[in-house]
Amino acid sequence: MKTSRFLLRRTGTAGFLSRTFHAARRGDRHASILKVGPQDPVARRFSKRIQSFRRESAAYKLLQPFAGKVVPKCLASFSNSDGSDGLLWLDKIEPARSGNQLAGLSWKELVATVRSIGTVHARFWSARKPTHLHHLPFQRYNLAHETEPRLRGFRKYCRGLLQPKDEGVLLTIPDVISRALRECRHRPSTLLHGDLRADNLLFSRGRVFLVDWQIAAWGLGTFDLARVIGGSSQRPLRLSEQQKLVRIWHQTLKEGGVRKYTLEEAWQDYRVGVALTLSIPITNGPTLARLSPRGKKIARLMIRRFFRNGREFGLL
Repeated sequence: MKTSRFLLRRTGTAGFLSRTFHAARRGDRHASILKVGPQDPVARRFSKRIQSFRRESAAYKLLQPFAGKVVPKCLASFSNSDGSDGLLWLDKIEPARSGNQLAGLSWKELVATVRSIGTVHARFWSARKPTHLHHLPFQRYNLAHETEPRLRGFRKYCRGLLQPKDEGVLLTIPDVISRALRECRHRPSTLLHGDLRADNLLFSRGRVFLVDWQIAAWGLGTFDLARVIGGSSQRPLRLSEQQKLVRIWHQTLKEGGVRKYTLEEAWQDYRVGVALTLSIPITNGPTLARLSPRGKKIARLMIRRFFRNGREFGLL
């Protein structure tokens, strides 16, 4: 595809809420990524509902101090009036390897990711309601509040992905999530990625870059932590191993200037984050299961990983 200024070539990644292109000017050795809205009508409606481009554009403005360190540098961004479509022009991270949700993350990759997101969380710790200025809402934790009404659709489209032991706990999950939602209202808030998982990570020269900030919001930092640890680990992690990761995250907060937040509080908040992730298979699974063969595989893994971690914490 050609334009008057850029030569565009589709990337190998297929996002639900966007299309991405390698972009280069003729004779220019500088590589970049152009991100635009989706063409699929279902994706466009969902993008409008959550205002994905407005949120991602706002997030990259906030994240400018981390450009080239934790996130790609955003050269320019635009969102239409309803936030459903737009354009992001990003520096291309080279060399880089994309994370893979199906393969999962190694322990070393999890540690690096926890440090990267902890650096962001520390910067925006206990932010005082900057939502109006930056067009970012308070987090709804992947529509956790809609868990109960979505159970019927989950059973319809994901029943074949469930293990026998899953059926018996489904009806208990809405109460677990309701308690977690009440608890997180009184905890410190920070800038959340909201969809922190292997597919949204780039690994380059010992660094982890966090990409796809389309559902960025303000909320409980340990939700990001529980999202990536419980949903993207290559293997099930014991409580003691998850405690080590929370300790690394907490130390990163301290190094970033966060005070009066104890390791014990961090662990309790992480448990709340784990409870909130139990909604993700129910609210996201049906869409993924119908999206593509890869989406169906991700939905199955999502159910196994999050429910298994919920059992590890005694929540199910």
